[in-house]
Amino acid sequence: MYKGVLTDIREDGKAVIEARLDAGMLVHRKVKEVYIDPIDSRPLSDKQRRMCYALIKAIADWSGSSSEDVKQAFKMEFWAEQIDTLADKIFSLSNAPMSLVAEFQRFLVKFIIENDVPLNFPLIGYVDDIAHYTYMCVIHRKCAVCGRRAELHHVDAVGMGNDRDKVQHLGREVISLCRAHHTEMHTLGKQGFCGKYHLDGGVTADRTILKIYGLKR
Repeated sequence: MYKGVLTDIREDGKAVIEARLDAGMLVHRKVKEVYIDPIDSRPLSDKQRRMCYALIKAIADWSGSSSEDVKQAFKMEFWAEQIDTLADKIFSLSNAPMSLVAEFQRFLVKFIIENDVPLNFPLIGYVDDIAHYTYMCVIHRKCAVCGRRAELHHVDAVGMGNDRDKVQHLGREVISLCRAHHTEMHTLGKQGFCGKYHLDGGVTADRTILKIYGLKR
């Protein structure tokens, strides 16, 4: 992993990035392509910071630990998972780049969903990545609106009279909703429902989702 600097964005849309690399290694390995991970340098907003602390407090209340202990433990675990990009420092919620804190926020949300951490606020209001949150809700059978136990809902309806065992589920747009919110989506329609609850829609049903819900490909 090398770190470079964006020095110019040309009129044709191509970016110029300068980095000090091991030229001998590049030649020996016949390197032709590289991956680039842009670092968001925008300052962290107070809102995003407050959202992270609210998630940390919820986990602390659930686990019986202090918020400070939970924060430090989760930062270390997150650091271990992201060691390729965080190897040179332990980040701080006071001055980390927005993209890094957004990733940490997704890390906290994932833990809360996977472990049924009780909340006194709707989780969707504390989510930075709606698509990731929606997918995690589907995987763990959680209602994307209220967090209650849910079943899979086809956003693009299968249709009356069609045999669900013979329908191609792979690639369809799906979302997990409890019975009440499933009914409400049928009443309001996709656009009205997603607008009301600030959802981007469903997610694409992949093989993992089909396996979890016992649906045929």
